[in-house]
Formats: sequence, C-alpha cells, structure tokens
Amino acid sequence: MKLLLITPELMAGGAERDMINLCRGLTRRGHSVTLACHAGELSPEAEASGARIVELPAHARTPAGLKRFGAGLKKLVEKLQPEVVHSQAILPALAARRVLGRTLPSLVTIHNLRYRIYYPLAAHLLNRAADRVLFVSDYEGRRFRNWGFPQRKSRTLHTGLPEAFFEKQPAESHEHFRYLFAARITGEKGHAELLTALAEAGELNFRLWIAGDGLHREQVEQLSQRLGLDDTVRFLGFRRDVRQLMARCDALVLPSQRESLPLSLREGFAQGLPAVATAVGGIPELIEHEVNGLLISPGNLATFARSMIRFASRPAIARRMGIAARQMALERWTQPRYLDALERHYRELIENN
Repeated sequence: MKLLLITPELMAGGAERDMINLCRGLTRRGHSVTLACHAGELSPEAEASGARIVELPAHARTPAGLKRFGAGLKKLVEKLQPEVVHSQAILPALAARRVLGRTLPSLVTIHNLRYRIYYPLAAHLLNRAADRVLFVSDYEGRRFRNWGFPQRKSRTLHTGLPEAFFEKQPAESHEHFRYLFAARITGEKGHAELLTALAEAGELNFRLWIAGDGLHREQVEQLSQRLGLDDTVRFLGFRRDVRQLMARCDALVLPSQRESLPLSLREGFAQGLPAVATAVGGIPELIEHEVNGLLISPGNLATFARSMIRFASRPAIARRMGIAARQMALERWTQPRYLDALERHYRELIENN
C-alpha cells in the first residue's frame, strides 16, 4: 500500500517514537511510506526508518500555519497518490480533510489531549476530520465518546513494540537498587512533586536516574539540589540509549498527572522491569497492581515514595513483578500483532472509500 503518515513534530516523546517505529515496521513489510512532519530531536531516527521524510509545518496551530500545511500537503498528495492518510493529531488531520475532501480515507491515531477543556471541541473536529479513529487507550476513547464522538468510528488499538525492544540488554551489577524515570521534563510528568516527596520520605535506599530534557529541566535540577538529593538523583539529559539504560536499572517510575499509554512503561516491561506509577489515564490498562507493578493514586506522592522504598528493600518482589511485566508485553505489544491489525484498518478504509 502507498501510505501517507502525518505527525506534527519529531520531538523526543513517546507518540513520536511510536510513529517512527510504525514507519520502520510498515516499510519492512513492503509498503511505500511517506512521513510528513516538522523536524525535531528524533529526525535522525525518522530518516533511518526507511520511510520518505517530507518537511511540512504539520505542527502549525494558527490558521495561517495550517493553511500553509494544507497547501503543501495537497501538492504532496498529488505527487505521491497515496491510498490512505494516517495522521497522529487532530489539527493536521482536519487540515488534510479540508484540502483533500473525501477523496482519500482518513485514519487518525489519538494518544491524549493536554487539557480537559479541549475535549468537546476536539471531539467535534475529530468527527469532521476522520473516517476512523484509533485510540491508543480505552481511557482516551471513553473521554472522546463522552463528548459525542461516534462509537462507529471509534476503535482502541495499543501500539506495538519492535522485536529489538524485547532483546534483553546485558545487565549491570550495581550496589544500590536503581530506578529509571524516562520522560520529558514538563509539569505534567510530576518530576518536582516526586522529588519533594522523596526529600520528605527520610532515608532513601535507592538511586534515581532521570532521563529526558524539557522546559522545566533547569528548575527541576535546581530543586533537587535545594532538597539535598544530589546523592540519590542523577540527571542524564536527553538520551537515545534508553533501552541500554533500562538494562542498568531495576524498575521504572512514572508519577505523571496525565498520560494515555506511556511508551516508556511498555519498553521497560519488554525488558523485564516493573513500574511504580500513578493510576492516571491509560496506565491502569498497563499495570495490574501487585502483579507487574504498583499503582498509586494521583497526588499521593508520599505513598509513591514509600512504594519506591519498599521495592528497593525487597528486590525479589520487584524481580517477580518484572517477569510478569515482560510476559504481558510479549502477549500484548509485539509489533507484528499491531501491524496486522493496522493493515486490516487500512484495507477496510480503502475498500469502503
């Protein structure tokens, strides 16, 4: 199939890495794949995926920017003659529908919305933009349907992990139990709240590695210093070797205030790491409490810190949950399973167009 994929920007995020993995998987299956996007930190990975990468202002949010994107997209479609347009955000999908009409089937994958107040408008716009929508979590699908998005267009499909993600990396022995917190350093990820809770928890029997960059990195690092956590917390910055870092750690943490289906948790599960995470968004679809990790009520960071201490003091429990986490990943999130389902959606849309 000739496929045109659209993602707003190749920033260092889970949704963007999902799209790059998808490009790689589809091209290996023999599809002709073009990715229209704005460049970002993950551009080298996108270029290496095998897909054709076309620079377009898909990240635009203003009427003028969306008009430029639509004009560029129309020219691209006339040149490529794709069979399906698959977008990873509402605004570029809406711009595509406005310039292309219904000449091409429109599939949209939705990860999450940043603010709850957007749901009524987003559900309306998404209904206009898409012939079918794949929500990466049941949670996100329910939120949209509660605001009127039609059930007949709605599907849930967890994205898949490439085979390489399941290859166990060489483990590293280390003195202290080690957590990895892999996420962009933004307010909703809960970095500051977690560090504050750790400082109030008393003696800590573990180390915490924070991998990621973002708008709040400097102030979070300064907070860590003020709280006296230099011996416990290490900031690693933006990393391309997250899987290798996971092999050097014992568990994951994710104290987010908002999530859909975080890729970092699924990657960690594939490597056999359990997680301590807040029960927000689609995370309860990934973690079964006391089976493959620990779910903590959002806002209860004191309990979150105590749960981290508990794992570190009982590493055998963490290892047992890590085995369960890897088994879940093997059963649910392999990329062939995901691509098979996605190809069925493509074929159905093409046949019904």
